[in-house]
Parts: sequence; structure tokens; C-alpha cells
Amino acid sequence: MSLFTNTTTNGTSITAENAIEQYEEPKALYIFRLTLFSVIISASLIGNSMVCYAVCTIPSRKPLSYHLVANMAFAEILSSVCLAVMFASWQNPTDVVLQEAACILNPLQVVALLVVIYSLAAIAFYRYRFIVNSLPRGPFVKKITILTISGLWLLSFAIACPFFFGLRFRNGVCIELPVVNNEYYVIIRFILNYALPYVIMLASYGAVAWNLNRRIGQIEKRTRNSTVASIDQNQAELEVMQDNEQQRYTPCEENETKKRMVEQKSRRGTKHETTDLERDLLKMIFVLIITFVVCYFPYQAHYVWERVCNITAYQFKYHQLFIDYNFILICLPSALHPLCYGTMNSFFAKAFSKIILCKSVQS
Repeated sequence: MSLFTNTTTNGTSITAENAIEQYEEPKALYIFRLTLFSVIISASLIGNSMVCYAVCTIPSRKPLSYHLVANMAFAEILSSVCLAVMFASWQNPTDVVLQEAACILNPLQVVALLVVIYSLAAIAFYRYRFIVNSLPRGPFVKKITILTISGLWLLSFAIACPFFFGLRFRNGVCIELPVVNNEYYVIIRFILNYALPYVIMLASYGAVAWNLNRRIGQIEKRTRNSTVASIDQNQAELEVMQDNEQQRYTPCEENETKKRMVEQKSRRGTKHETTDLERDLLKMIFVLIITFVVCYFPYQAHYVWERVCNITAYQFKYHQLFIDYNFILICLPSALHPLCYGTMNSFFAKAFSKIILCKSVQS
């Protein structure tokens, strides 16, 4: 794997002159890295395929958020396939077919990764709009869904456009043309690839968290007030029931009183359940933000550093090993996202269990 990495790699050879001697990766560590990558890619392909299948089998009209999740899952499948081919080409540098395939798939992987990142930002913004000011319903929903998903792919293609023209496979090597190496384009890509989506996610999820915390506080306050009121009401009804027994009221009237008491307890239980679901949403929001920051920032920072500072040689002993594991790190979210859905979303949890048990998702 070369020192230079666009959103994967570009095949440019590192200049050996003035390079620091690199740490030789032991075979056991290499096997561990190969196994880790294989597990991550397999989990990504299987998990995201299950996500797409689960969303497609929803019989009723799907909310925009489910379309965005399915769109992101499809992009992660495409990205994982491209990354698997590229990783195989780095392990077999003499295989010309794999090298050319990796060079051709490189721009598609860039597009897929951008779709994933902006889908996360779109989901964050949608959650904000859904809680603060709901989107219009009815026939406009389908148009909004088509325009949103089309816009995500068109924006990603526009940002990655230079890669379709700036990568050429010559003499068994994937060469970058100046249009891709331009430092201004590198900085703009960093802003569009990482900074802008991060600001959108942080602002949207911050607003969502603030609104949810406020709603949770209001629900808990109403629950406490209703609990006190219901205790007084229940005591009064018990007294009435005792009076009824003394006055020999019919069993039907007594059952009506008990029924009202059960309904009140059920409503209080529903309020607690709603509060728990909103707390689960806050946890999922926190996990998605942490995953995005931890997995994408090291790669993006390293990419900008090596291009802007014109790094043409290894700078420290473990530089190559850092690049290898940095690459695996950007593959990790594709495997973690389905896991987050399955553990933090009741619909996907039920859908995944039914798929694993070979049952119909609609049942």
C-alpha cells in the first residue's frame, strides 16, 4: 500500500530517497490485519444487505429516514466491494488485472464514501426537522425522498469528479494527474468530505439532543404530576367501591371502575416507554457521532498533511503500519452501522432476528 492515499490509494510509488527505514510487519501481525479486514468487510456486506432487505420489505409507506438508511447501506456495500478489490491489489502488486481494477474502482469508492457521509448528515438534519418542525406529509413525501437521494449522489459525483479524470493506469501503475494533487482541491475536499458534514451532524444532533432532553423532562414532570393525581383518584375510587359493596352495586359497575384504573396505569406505562425510546435515540446519536469522528478524522487529517506538505517519504518508523491500520479504520463504520441499527432500533432488531431465523420480515 503506498504512502499516498486519496480515499483509498493512488498507486504512486514512494520515493525511497531520504525515507526512514520502516518497521517490518511480523507475519502474525499481517495475518491479524488480513483477518480483521476480512471480518469487517464481510460484516459490512452481510449487515448492510440485511438493512436494505429489511427496509424494502416494509409494507406500508416508509419514512424518509428509512430511505436514507437504505441508501447509505447500499453505498456502504458498493464501498466495501471497491475496498476489497483495492486491498487485494495491494497484497498482489504484480497482478496487473487487480491493479487496473483498483484504479478504475477508486473514483467509485470515493463517491460511495461521500454518499455515506452525506447520508449521515441528511439523517441528522431529518431528525432535527422531524422533532422541531415535521416535514410535509402526503404526495410530497415521495418527491422529497427522490430529490434528497438523487441530490446526495449528484453532490458526491460532483465532489469526486476530478478522480474520474485524474487517475490513469499506465505501465502497470495507477498515476495521479495534477488535477487530483492540487493542494487547493485537497483542502476543499477536506472541508466537503469531513468538516461540512461534521458541522451539519453536530448542529442537527445537538439541537435534537436539546429538544429531546427538554421533552423527556416535560414527560417526567407530567408523569410525576399524573401519578400523584391518580393516587388520590384511586383512593377515592376504592372508597366508592367499598361503598358500592355495602350498597350492593352490580358487578358491572365495579368492573367499570377497575377498568378505568387499569387504563390509567397503562397510560403511565406508555409515558415511561416513550421516555425510554427517546433516551435510546440519544444513545444512538452519540454512538454515530463518535464513530464518525474517530474513524474518519485520522485518515482525512493524514491525507491533507501528506498533500499540502508534499510528503514524499516515510516520516517515522511506523508510518507504513499507521497507513495500513488507518485504512482499516475507515472501513470500520460500514460494519458498525448495521450493528447500531440492530441494537438501538426496535424495527431493525426484529427484522434482523426474523431474517436470521428465516422468517418473513412482514410477519
